[in-house]
Amino acid sequence: MKSIKSKIIVFSILATLIPSAGLGVLSFQQNEVMINENVTRELRALANHASRELDLWTKDQIYIARELSTSKILIDSLSQINQSYINNRQITQPKILEHYLISVHKKLETVLELTVADTEGEIIASTLESHTPPPLQKNWIEHASIQGNVIIPPHWNTFHSTATFSISVPILSIDDFILGALIVTFDLHDVQSALKDSIKSPPGDVLLLDKDGNAMLASNSLAIDADSTISLDSDVLARLQNNLGEFEIFEGSHQQKMMGLAYTSEKPPITIIATRSYESIYAAWIQQRNLFIGSISTLLLIVTIIAFRMGHAIVVPLERLISATEKIVKGDLNVELDTTQSNEMGQLTQRFNQMTDKLRQNQAEINAASAAMQLKNQLLETLSVTDSLTGLYNRNKLNLIINDQLARYARNKRPFAVLMIDVDYFKTLNDSLGHVAGDEILTAVANKIIHCIRSVDFAARYGGDEFIVILTETTVDEAMNTAERIRSQVAQIHCNAINQTVEVTLSIGIIQSEPEDTSLTILLSRVDSALYEAKHAGRNQAYCMQPKTSVA
Repeated sequence: MKSIKSKIIVFSILATLIPSAGLGVLSFQQNEVMINENVTRELRALANHASRELDLWTKDQIYIARELSTSKILIDSLSQINQSYINNRQITQPKILEHYLISVHKKLETVLELTVADTEGEIIASTLESHTPPPLQKNWIEHASIQGNVIIPPHWNTFHSTATFSISVPILSIDDFILGALIVTFDLHDVQSALKDSIKSPPGDVLLLDKDGNAMLASNSLAIDADSTISLDSDVLARLQNNLGEFEIFEGSHQQKMMGLAYTSEKPPITIIATRSYESIYAAWIQQRNLFIGSISTLLLIVTIIAFRMGHAIVVPLERLISATEKIVKGDLNVELDTTQSNEMGQLTQRFNQMTDKLRQNQAEINAASAAMQLKNQLLETLSVTDSLTGLYNRNKLNLIINDQLARYARNKRPFAVLMIDVDYFKTLNDSLGHVAGDEILTAVANKIIHCIRSVDFAARYGGDEFIVILTETTVDEAMNTAERIRSQVAQIHCNAINQTVEVTLSIGIIQSEPEDTSLTILLSRVDSALYEAKHAGRNQAYCMQPKTSVA
């Protein structure tokens, strides 16, 4: 601290005894460099903020598109359409898809278009009939298999008279085969308000350019439309793109001198230009230079007196800040400094207090986020082994259960029974009552199965309208009783979707584990054969395949 005081006093003496115009020139040259650095930092902050908001907005839209692509209606419809291509027959799924897309489109304000295409890129259904959606690349399936989604570069859409951003998301079957693509077109104008924070962002404007350098969107203080004249010279644009993050001085629209720098975004491919008027930046500098020339003589006479008082005003608050900083380094965040000054040191003290408050808040947020993350991990672990519709185990979990039961059987020779359950004529029910009612019937059947088995047994959704039940340490005779109990329980199901009771029958195949069951494939093949016999015998019954070997 003594060194700071000494330097201030020496500087005051030299400034008084050796007034020099050269000092003024040097001072203003350095001031100019500082202004350039500050402007560069502010423009970087402005561009960074716009880039971050654009990235967050893009991730949100990708999430929306992915969520839409997992719709059961889309998956089922495309599965049936693909099957119809194989069987060379016509179905009405495109109309159903169009109605579904239109209903979803009405609920999403940021979405301009929804389009479904097949694996060849041919349009199956769209929310707009008179407008051609963005085309898919020929090799879009390869990109989708690697990246999960394909971003169509943003551009100015003359049909919608706005900048648009499209995402192509693959629609996957239950077996993770690509059935087609969902193309979602968003209005890029929705991110305009977030490009610049009216309170926290530094002065300046943000301009978004497409991959060809055409203006698409600007911050609220500028306007971009179909007739916009905002543009950048190709040489200026090349310099900005070749020196990312470094400012350039150029001539903007209306021959106005500007300062700006560029950032680029890969997803989506957009160039972000942060600009500011050259005149507004240097107006204060020019005024200060003229004032300095006129008043330097008077100011030099009082510099020495002011220097001592200034040194004292700076050193004392700095000592308090250093002491408080040492406490923070040692882990004590309960630090609060009194702010009695209204100058820069007072502002620095206020910012220091704000910083400590933020540190305390961040510490509390981290603790809360850690607890929330643990809860989410538990939920994700549950979701990874269950079927989203019925709540039963999914097929991956079923495979693990069967392998485990086969291993137990190999060790202790205690048999277990397997039931394969199929809802009779479910496709007819689904087509006549609707998909919502069909889903409700599957859920009701799953609930009945759960209530008819023991806590040590397992129930899983095998696929579509088929279920698998594993009865541990159970023979086929005991399993037959369980099968009949399940069949009787699901005979009458009240469907809320149509507000009526539906008669539901089941075909059930039953087997008992045997030494020949060396793999789950063999086991499932045998129980599938038993299910076939139940269907072949007229459905609405359980068929029991008696074991070849008796249990000791």
